[in-house]
Order: sequence, then C-alpha cells, then structure tokens
Amino acid sequence: MDIEITLKNYRCFPESQPVRMVLRKGFTSFVGVNNSGKSSLLKFFYEFRNLFQVLSDVRPQFAQALSGLPQTFAFPPSIFDPQQDVFFNANEHDLLIEVRPVLTPQEKYDNISLIPNVMALTIPRGTNTYLARLEFTNGPLIIPTGGAGFPGDSTILTTFGQAVADMAAFLDAFRALADTLYIGAFRNALNVGTKQAYFDIHVGQAFIQTWGSYKTGAVKKYNEAAHKVEADIKRIFGFEELQINPAPDDETLQVLVDGRSYNLLELGSGLTQFILVLANAAIKQRRFILIDEPELNLHPSLQLDFITTLASYSFEGVLFATHSVGLARAVADWRYSVRRFPDNTSRVAELDSTPRLSEFLGELGFSGYRELGFGKILLVEGKTDVKTMQQFLRHYGKDHTVVPLPLGGHTMINASAETELAEITRLADEIFAVIDSERTAANASLELGREQFKVTCEKLGIRCHILERRAIENYFSPSSVLKVRGEKWPTLQPYQAVYDAWPGWSKSENWRIAREMTREDLDATDLGKFLGAI
Repeated sequence: MDIEITLKNYRCFPESQPVRMVLRKGFTSFVGVNNSGKSSLLKFFYEFRNLFQVLSDVRPQFAQALSGLPQTFAFPPSIFDPQQDVFFNANEHDLLIEVRPVLTPQEKYDNISLIPNVMALTIPRGTNTYLARLEFTNGPLIIPTGGAGFPGDSTILTTFGQAVADMAAFLDAFRALADTLYIGAFRNALNVGTKQAYFDIHVGQAFIQTWGSYKTGAVKKYNEAAHKVEADIKRIFGFEELQINPAPDDETLQVLVDGRSYNLLELGSGLTQFILVLANAAIKQRRFILIDEPELNLHPSLQLDFITTLASYSFEGVLFATHSVGLARAVADWRYSVRRFPDNTSRVAELDSTPRLSEFLGELGFSGYRELGFGKILLVEGKTDVKTMQQFLRHYGKDHTVVPLPLGGHTMINASAETELAEITRLADEIFAVIDSERTAANASLELGREQFKVTCEKLGIRCHILERRAIENYFSPSSVLKVRGEKWPTLQPYQAVYDAWPGWSKSENWRIAREMTREDLDATDLGKFLGAI
C-alpha cells in the first residue's frame, strides 16, 4: 500500500505551499541545501509517531476524535514548545495532516465501498490535541458529536448502529507510519557518557553497553543480529576477519581486524557510523528507516553500499535526506527536491528523473570516484537496476571499482542515444552497458531499438551486452526468491515477465533478491560471464 500524505502549516511549509509526498516501498530521497526543510520531512514521522500509534487501533479516543471531541497525543521529548517547534510561525492557523491510502488490486478489504478517500487530521495551533474528519469521494462524512463508535473489535465505524466507514485500510496505513526508525545527522558512538538516546538510536556509552548485551546476552535474535552486522561490515570493507567488542571499561569499542586489535578511534568515523547505525537498525527491525545525510563521513565508494545495506534491515524501505543529487539519482526510486525561498518558506516538488547522463556523472563527482579506485562505468537500463547490479558486482568483488549508472529507462535504448553516450566516453576510459532483451521466447527477435543501441555502443567503444533472458529478474535463483518472497512466490522462467507471474513483485525489490544470490548462481549464465569479464 502506498500512503499519500499532505502537510499544511508544518514547520517551514505553509498551507499556501503544502507538502505532498508518498510513502512507498523502496528508496525515497529528499534533496536540498542546508536549512531547506528536507530534514524536517523526516522528523515529521518521528514527531507525530505517537499520534499515528494512537490512530493505528480502534479505541474510544479514535471514535471521539471523529465525532468532534478533541483528543490528546504526545510529542517526543525533543519538542519543547510545539508552537515554535512544529507549527508554521508566520500565521496563526492550525496544522493539517491528510492521509490517503492508495490500494492495489491485491489488497483485499471486505467493505471497499465503505473505505473513505482521505482522513484529515487537524492539530489546533500550539496544542497536542487532534480532531479527525473523513472524506469520501462524494464529500465529507458528518458525524454527530459523540455519535461514533466501533462495535467490539470491528474496524467498521458506526453512528447510532449504522455502518458508515470501514477503517481497516487507514489502520494499516497508520501502523506503517508509526513503525519507523529515525536516525539523525549527528552519529558518534564515542560520545562517552551519553546515557540517553539520540532520537531513536542509542549512542555513546549507552550504545557500547547495549552492543555488549547484543553479542553475549541471552536473546538469540540479538546475538544473530550482531553477527549479521559484523558480517556485513566485514564484507563491505573487505576485511578477512572482524570482531567488535566493548572495551573492559565500556568506554569504547575494541575492534579486531584481520588479527590486529584497534581502538575504534583509530579506525575513523566512517566505520563508526556503520557499526552504530546498522546495529540499531538490526535490533529494531522497523518497516521504514528514516536517515538524515547517509553520505555523512563516508567516501563515495561506500555511500551506495551503506544505504542499501541499511535498507536490508527494514521491511519496507528507506527515506533519506541528502545534499547529493547524484546519490539520490543513483539509489532512490522516488525523489523530491526541497527548496527554501526568501520568505522563509519551503516547497517540495518531484525531482527531474531523466537527467542528461553527462550531468549525472558530474553530480556524482566521477573524478572523485576515480581517485578512490573506481575506474569503470556500467550503464544499466533503469534506476531500480542500479542497486540490483551493485549486488551482482559485489559477488564478483567489483562493487568498489565499477560505478553502475542508469540510462533512464527504455526511452534511451535506441540509436538516438549516441550524443549523450559520446559525452560519457570523454569522462571515463572503460564503459560497459547491459540491457534487457525483452525477448518473449528463446528464438524471438530483438526490438529494433535495442539492436540500434548496441550498434551505437560498439561504434563509440562501449562494450554492450544484451541479456539472453528477458530481463535481470529472470536470472534470480529459486533459493534467493524463496528467502525474500517466501514459498508462494514462483521463480520466473527465462522469458516470463515479472508482471505475468502470480503473485509477482515490484522491480524496486529486485535488489533484495539479488543480495541473497551467490556467484555460483550467476557464473554459468551469460550475465555472470559478462560481469566476470568487466
């Protein structure tokens, strides 16, 4: 289920320029300069979490709010003064949150005709109370004061015994909105003496002590989560051996790397961030992870790896705020720009999703990648293929030497791409491309545009491989699909489209399945041989 959210008079976003965003599975980015408001959009989910928790269950307070009787919720300790900290400060109007579940055909609810279109939540200015109003496609639902109720544990809202709305979809939506982990921009596990959490994560000495209990305590799932964190960090940094343990005085972490012992201070803030953030995410296992500036303290070679590894600890996806347009375009399935204006208001809009490839490389700072060991570019068809191909490259030990970049979709797969491809050849010496064949059978002909694209690549010195099978997801092994999707999801046949399988899955989930594959799964395929030769 996608969840559409509209905000009015929240922080720097007035009702004249409301925020409209969608919470979806996958990766969502908010891109902007300092103080543009991008971090506020992540904090919104943290600051109103208690409200969403209250609304995720049928209880008397919910019915009373729908009947026009104000109800209370709790702001987190970081909000000292709601009037100044949460509400737009250039008017005296109330804050409005509108929530609309976007249902897919696969999502079954018993009383679809009774499901409202929107729930509007009004937060009276400067208070921690709320009122709720339901909107159907044909207008608002008017409920007499005190006249609403939920009989028993039913999700059906009634007024004087008459069913007027089925709130099941909204309850599901609010559960998703409440099940988040917020990670702020300041992340330092060595702030010794800190006993309190920093937003949702343990830091400082509190984290060090907690990590010790994760590793050696009696809870097996915590032991296993700590082991997974160590295994992920060992793989990403290329260590042969890694152990992370609290020092005897609980003042720092002692890290054993390839037989040598280090105090964490000796290993730098980048490794500290991996340990701190991944450990918190591994234990808490939320549906969505919200992280401010995931590129913080990390070389470009680790940024994509960090955020995709972090996402593997969530059930649904990651929302992140960043300064880097390049990182957003490389990893995010949905991207928003956040801009600050002279009147101290901010506006949110969808970021252009089809940049020129040469501009895209400039935003990524490819020269910086080259200095860190990246010497090759692998062009892939779409944005979801970037993360999938990164997982495949990891199996061949090439994820830190080859930069996967999206072509921008099938509209670039034709002879007209020559001008932009020629610009790319001036920026890197070794360029490769891999695109889907879209064949429906083994003997089917290629589309003309795909043949023309390959000819253009060869003309420019770009080694292009067209997959023998239909698409990337047709290379997934049965065991990898089973691990991620479960027994009821079938493995695709070589020329079967993912949307023809029942049940299918979204391409935005491909990277999770690719992550569970092994090199042996790919070696005998044309894709594996191509990747091995890069």
